[in-house]
Amino acid sequence: MTTESLTLTDFGAMRGGRSLADPLTVRIEPGAILGLVGPNGVGKSSLLGAIARTGIASYGTATYGDADLARVPARERAKLIALMAQDHGAPGELRVRELVAVGAWASARKYPSMAVERALDQAGIAHLADRPYAGLSGGQRQLVQFARVLAQQTPIVVLDEPTSALDLFHQGAVERIMRDLGAEGRIVIAAIHDLSLALNACTDVLLLHPGGVAHHGPPQEALHPERVYDAYGVHTEIHTTDQGRHVLATADPYGADPRPEDTHPGVTPHRKDQ
Repeated sequence: MTTESLTLTDFGAMRGGRSLADPLTVRIEPGAILGLVGPNGVGKSSLLGAIARTGIASYGTATYGDADLARVPARERAKLIALMAQDHGAPGELRVRELVAVGAWASARKYPSMAVERALDQAGIAHLADRPYAGLSGGQRQLVQFARVLAQQTPIVVLDEPTSALDLFHQGAVERIMRDLGAEGRIVIAAIHDLSLALNACTDVLLLHPGGVAHHGPPQEALHPERVYDAYGVHTEIHTTDQGRHVLATADPYGADPRPEDTHPGVTPHRKDQ
């Protein structure tokens, strides 16, 4: 779908005039599925919002090909980047098909109705098409927002915790679609808390910690148990099934050797001898 790369140069999100983390420099090639992982509060959502230019202040540059995204008009940018945010709110009177159509119209597709129907089918929610959005469950709303992003048909797809409210079946469906998007040559950037999903779906992982990037590399390298412990303070193990899928399990959900308390302010680690 695209032969252009997305390049972030000394890039980051800001709040109140202050940088939220160290600047990031990375080149994301077509077909890449980049997972942003790390503890709560390290700025994953803010970074995604800064890339998609949703009103979050940023510094540095984000270029797609030769285009500086900060200088691309919003209407044209909607043809390049689609964002699925954590907030799944929408006007309650809209029906599912109408909300998904917002994505197709945003990118001014030639045949928006075809894009909408395809997105509904891909997300597995065609049966919900005429339902009011306000009456859906949290997981169903998440799938509708995912379908809206698919209908936009952009070369860059930005997903903020795309499986957080989904059941096991739909988690697998979203993972498959993420891989399909990569196979089509799109660039997928996703904030992910499910580290097993990151291991199986992503081609690259950025492991973030307070202040910046802990590691950038292939999933099994970035999510090596030692690096995960440094970032989260939890001991983990990676197991591989007979089918070749990777599962990251916590060896001790509380961490056998709690990190210094100042790394998790306000949290008192559980001790086994208590």
